[in-house]
Formats: sequence, C-alpha cells, structure tokens
Amino acid sequence: MTNINHTAYAPPSSPWEQLKREIKEAAADFGIDEIGFASADPFVSLKSILQNHRDLGYESGFEDPDLDKRITPSLPSAEPASLISIAVAYSSKMTDPPKNEPGKYRGVLSRSSWGRDYHHVLREAMGKLEAFIRERVPEAVLESMVDTGSLVDRAVAQRAGIGFSAKNCCVISPKWGSWIFLGEMVTNIPFPSDTPVTEDCGDCTLCIDACPTGALVGPGQLNAQRCISFLTQTKGYLTDEIMRKVGNRLYGCDTCQVICPKNKGKHWTHHEDLLPVPEKDRPLLLPILDMTNREFKEKFGESAAAWRGRKPIQRNAVIALGNYKDKSAVPKLGEVLLNDPRPELRGTAAWSLGRIGGEEALNIMNKAIASEQDEKVREMLGEAKEQLQSQTKANTAETESEGPKFSAVLNGEPETLYYDEMQSKIGPLTLCATEKGLCLIEFGSFNVKEAVLQQWSRTWCGGGEFEHNDERLAEAKRQLGEYFAGQRKEFDVSLDLRGTPFQLQVWTTLADIPYGEIRSYGRVANEIKRPKAIRAVSGAVNKNPVPVIIPCHRVLESDGSLTGYRGGLENKRQLLILEDALPERNTRIEE
Repeated sequence: MTNINHTAYAPPSSPWEQLKREIKEAAADFGIDEIGFASADPFVSLKSILQNHRDLGYESGFEDPDLDKRITPSLPSAEPASLISIAVAYSSKMTDPPKNEPGKYRGVLSRSSWGRDYHHVLREAMGKLEAFIRERVPEAVLESMVDTGSLVDRAVAQRAGIGFSAKNCCVISPKWGSWIFLGEMVTNIPFPSDTPVTEDCGDCTLCIDACPTGALVGPGQLNAQRCISFLTQTKGYLTDEIMRKVGNRLYGCDTCQVICPKNKGKHWTHHEDLLPVPEKDRPLLLPILDMTNREFKEKFGESAAAWRGRKPIQRNAVIALGNYKDKSAVPKLGEVLLNDPRPELRGTAAWSLGRIGGEEALNIMNKAIASEQDEKVREMLGEAKEQLQSQTKANTAETESEGPKFSAVLNGEPETLYYDEMQSKIGPLTLCATEKGLCLIEFGSFNVKEAVLQQWSRTWCGGGEFEHNDERLAEAKRQLGEYFAGQRKEFDVSLDLRGTPFQLQVWTTLADIPYGEIRSYGRVANEIKRPKAIRAVSGAVNKNPVPVIIPCHRVLESDGSLTGYRGGLENKRQLLILEDALPERNTRIEE
C-alpha cells in the first residue's frame, strides 16, 4: 500500500504576494474600485483578431497602427513582468434630469463623459498607486496608461480578472457591471497573477439586437465605422441614416450598456468627480450653436466630451434639432446654413431643415441654393429639398387596403420613456409612459423585452432612453391590478398613443368596445367606414401598443376563433374568460 503523507504544506508567501495584498487593501484609498494583476506575456491570440478587424475595415482610426505594440507589453528600460489593471466605477443615472420643453430641446452626453474628464480621475488614481509602490520598491519600473498606451485595455482587464469581455465589447465586472473606466500599468515587478472571471453573456444578444446602427456585427465584434459612440466624435459629414439614428446624442452612445441585464440595478455615486452635472450633461441645444471656442471650453472643458473640440458637438446639436423637428430652431439653423464658414455644419443644417420642413425652411434652402459654392453642401441641399417635398407628398398617401404608408411620428423627437413592471394573472407586464401618458404595454419583464422596447423607441420616440420610474406608472398599475382582480371594467388613465392615422382610428374604435363584449374584424372595419380594409384593420389591431387598456383581445374572427393577439392566444383566452366573454366554439359574431 502506498503511504500518503497528510501533512499540510503551503509554500512561503513571496514578498510580491505580500505587496500585492497591501496594494489591494489600499486601492480604495487611491480612488480605485477594482484592481487585478496579470502576467506581461504577449497577447498572442489577439493579433489575428485585430488583423481580421482591420481587414474588414472595422477600426476607428484612433488605434495604434502597429499591431505588435498592441499585443506586446513593454517598458523603456526593463523587461516587463506584470500588468496591473484598475477599474473605477461611474454613475449610470441622473437624478432629476432637466426636461425638454417646446423650443428648449436638449441633447445628451454619454455617461462616460458625465462629470469631470475620467482621464484626469484615473491618472490621479494611478499616480497614487505608483507612489505607493515606489515607496516600497524604489527601483521598480512602472508605466501607467489611460487611453494613451498601445495595449488593448479590455484584454488586460480580462486577463487580470477585472471582468469578462462581453458581446457588446465592454468589460463587465461581476460587481460593478460595465459602468467602469479602465487603466493599466506595466511593471518589472513579478506579481502573482489573479484568476480571470469565468462568467459570460450566455445566450443573451440584447446588446447586438438593440444597437441602433447594427455596429455590433457579432459577439465581441464592433464595426467602429457604424458605431454612434465613435461617429459622434468625428468631424466630417454623417450619412442620412446615421444622422436619423444619432437622435439627440451629442457625444457617445450608451444603448448597449443600458440594455445589458448584467447592469441591472448597478448605479454608482461614490466618486463625486464623476457624478453628472445636469445642465452640462443634458444641455440646451440652441445655445451650443452660438458658442465660441472660449465659451465651449468654459462649459465643456472639464468633460471627456471636449477632447475633439466644439465642431463635432455643434454638428451633433444641429442633427438633434432636426430629429426633434423643432420649428422654433429654423431661424438659427438658417443662420448656420447661410453664414457658418464650416461646410460640414452648413450641409448638416440643410439636412435638419429638410427634416423639420415647412415653408420657412424651404425658403431658406432656396436662398442657400442660390449662393452656396461647396459641392458637397449643394448636394446635401438638393437631397434635403427633395426629402422635404417627398415627405409632404407621403403625408397624404394612403391606400384603402393597407392604410397609410407614412407614420405620424416616425423618427420623431428623442424622448425619455419611463417604465415599470408588474405581475398579473397573465404573467409579468412592462408598462412605459412618456411625459404625456401611458404609451406601451409589453407582455414580459423589462429585461426580456428590452430589445423590442428599444426598437419601438427608435420607431416612435426617436430612440429615446428608458428610465425606471415606479411613481409615474403607479396609477396605471393600480387600475390594471383592479381589472385583473375583477374589480374594474373601465380604465381612466392618460394615454399617449404613437401610430399612423389609420392605426389611431382603429385603436380609438377598440377603446369603445364595452367590457365583456366581443367584435369581429369586419365590424370594426365597418365602424371606421372602411369595410374593405379588414386585413389592414387586423394588422392595426395586432399593433395596439397598450393591450388590455385598449381591449384588442375583444376582437375575434367572424367565426369566433381566437387569432392575431400580440400577447399570445392563451393570454387572449384568459382575458376573455376573466370578462366572461369567451364565445362558444364556432359562434358566429355579428358583422
């Protein structure tokens, strides 16, 4: 029999292990929320990924062109032994953000640019970390980087155990989510390595599905040339498609992080420097157009959004005014079109005037066409004028069989959507509201339906963001609860319905169907005086944005069969049973 020695043995702790523990214990005092250690071996497998990224044309152009530098840690005067990765968490919510008002519309800066420029915050934290190490190891060679080095900070953070590299190309920390800034340090000190995080995104693809421009071309694959966060930082022209999807973003884009289930409930306020300044981070748009360089630096100089200067921000403000379709902005946009020395802003102003429309905008464009010399601006003027004229024609186009071909508020102003969840007899429901009233009810929880909600927002609310607000939805939840308990037969809540004129006509008719009664699609078509439009009526019923409250479940086929319910036929059956309105099999409904 083999003799086994059961005496416990552990190797003595190295001085570098002890120093690593001391650094981790002191990290919070430096303003660091997470710190990890990794070997300084080259990121060999990363090179082929970066090369493929380049070959596909997905780079932004801000990267170091030397791929070997991007995968090989180095020091100027020593052999690198370790990498240190740090993470600093930042805020994801703005308390009492200033609201849009007619003629006083606002843009938004991404959360990464709220408060003080994070580069300064991280450099100060890294400076304190360097000082701590040098005090204990005076001969140490250290080199810190915050968006300034060649290394891929996400790869360093993943190797060092800060988090995992997610499908949205962010590093997600199990504790802090993806609301973190990253920095790294290369050193010749041989620190023991931390263990990488094994958590991942699983089957979730919400970020890919929700990306406004399809820039997330696959898990962990970003085409920067289509990424709104990158494009809002460029200084040139943007395409019509991109400008429509920019919405009211002045700098950056948070969609893929806001929608991420890993970020649910994660909001950090302990770094005062990184808290939002509402009037700066959600600024009025029109004043931006009049800013001099000095005024721009005074307002935005402390923000990470200022690094590219005022031109991109002003261009994006012009785009936002067009997406808001703010008629009060026409005179100012006219000034930009006719007088601004920068052709990119003149061309963008032409686009915005075409989006807003109206006789005043058309007159300004005609005046500009007569005097404009720049070829690209003249091209954009022609396209904007054509767009304005075709839009006018489209607004009157309608076929009897399919309803209108245009949307009353398609690609309208970006608006904040407030949401909350509730449990019901037919499962979880997500309720959404604008400033004006309840606008959407989805079958399922917010996390499950978030991609659908984002798409709806892009179609009907200009891509506005979602903000949890239980107080704003409390009355609607109360009335729905009473309905499911059998205590309410009519609803009295303010609605803000978004749809085509034909759809609105159908939904208004649905709202008049009494509790416990049913109608056929044919009868609804007759009631709106469109007897031949049964298929169009069916489509409009299926697109009802506020089911239950507008009782589309009370509309059935003429033979009594249950079809065409967005929440599923079983939910439709349960609602009819609740109202004691489920017809017997093969019951004929009066047309």
